[in-house]
Formats: sequence, C-alpha cells, structure tokens
Amino acid sequence: MSTRDTGATTRDSRPRRMGRPPMADREAIIGAALGLGFARLTMPAVAERLGISHSTLYRYFASRDALAAAAADHAVHAIEWPEPEEDWRDFLTATAWAHWRLYAARPGLAQEITALRLTGPALVGRDNRTGVALLGYGFSPEDSVLVMDMLAELVTQAFLAVLPQGTDGSESDDGAAAAIEAVRRRRRELIDPWMHTFDSRLRGVLGVAVEGSPAAWFERKLDLFLDGVAARRG
Repeated sequence: MSTRDTGATTRDSRPRRMGRPPMADREAIIGAALGLGFARLTMPAVAERLGISHSTLYRYFASRDALAAAAADHAVHAIEWPEPEEDWRDFLTATAWAHWRLYAARPGLAQEITALRLTGPALVGRDNRTGVALLGYGFSPEDSVLVMDMLAELVTQAFLAVLPQGTDGSESDDGAAAAIEAVRRRRRELIDPWMHTFDSRLRGVLGVAVEGSPAAWFERKLDLFLDGVAARRG
C-alpha cells in the first residue's frame, strides 16, 4: 500500500504547465502570416508560428491563398496612400511610390499578385480609387484603366526578380532596405554575365541601372511613363 501511495503522491506532485492554451483568431492568424512573409507563407508554417493545430486555421480561411489575400489587404491598409492633388502627374507619382513602399515592406507580395494567386477588397478598391481620380482629371474611362493598370505593373515589375531571404516580412526600415538590396543584387546576377554582349554605348547606362539605386532607376522609368501619358493627353 505504501508503494501505491508513494506512486500516487509522485504523480500528483508533478509540476503542471501554467498559462493559457494556444489561441488564435482571424487577426492573430493574419499577423502570423505577415510575420512569416509571403515568400514563406504556408498553412503549416502559420500554425507552427502560432502554436496551434493546422486544422484550426481552416475555421477562418478556406485555403492558403485566402489567407494570403487577407494578409495582402492588411498590408495595403497599412500604407499611406495619396489623395488626388491638383495635378494628375503629382497624384500618379505619389501613387507609384506608395506601391513601391508596399512591395518593399512586403517581400513576395509582387509575385503573389503577378501570379494571380490573390486579390482582395483593399487591392481592388485601391485600383478603383486611382481610376476614379483619373476620371476626375479628365481622362477617358479607357485611358483611366490603361494608366491605372500600367502604373501598378510598372512598380510590380521592379520587385519580381527576387524573393528576399532573411527578411521577416515586417514593415521596418531594415526589412525594406533588405528587399531593395535584394533587388539590386538579383539584377546584378542576371545582367553581369551578359554585359559584354551589349553595344559599348549601352553598357555604361546599363551599369548605372544595375549598380545604382533601384529607386533612382525606377524614378527614371516612371518619368518616361508619365511623359508618355502626358503626350497622349496632348
């Protein structure tokens, strides 16, 4: 009997785990997805990050892409977007740089959108507001949609070449800087082996594009695009 009593006492005296059991709601799941970053976003990875079962996620999101769409909407809302200004060109320039900040802050998002893996009310609403603003500037409906679409594509293309590693998907300055540096590094990897095949008159300019600031090169491309829009209006 003493043996049994000793065993019972031993079992009862084991330290019990304290604290709340793992919990998750929609916002916590979206936050975990953004913390992982779009490039590493999977349902098992999110579940592991939250310390919950894989199946729990499906109570809130039907699929990985549904979760990615919700995370993208959250990212879009976190960016400060411009209101229409007196000049259409100033408005489009500010809108382009808002897109730039979005993709720099959220590595992998450009790939998600380009692969047509997601869309959501925030993304659609942002494009619609840009198009409506262009109508207000006197653009035709056809040109409003063309400019709206091409402007977004111009920024997206700048971030397609790379899925930065080592970033946590945060909106910190360090995370954005790492994304921009990854863009520069990837461009160098792609172009350097072929640089000698370009005409000598082009190599210097290409060198500036590859080695210089991605933002500075994008600014030149944006100016060229907006010059074309201005010419079309004229």
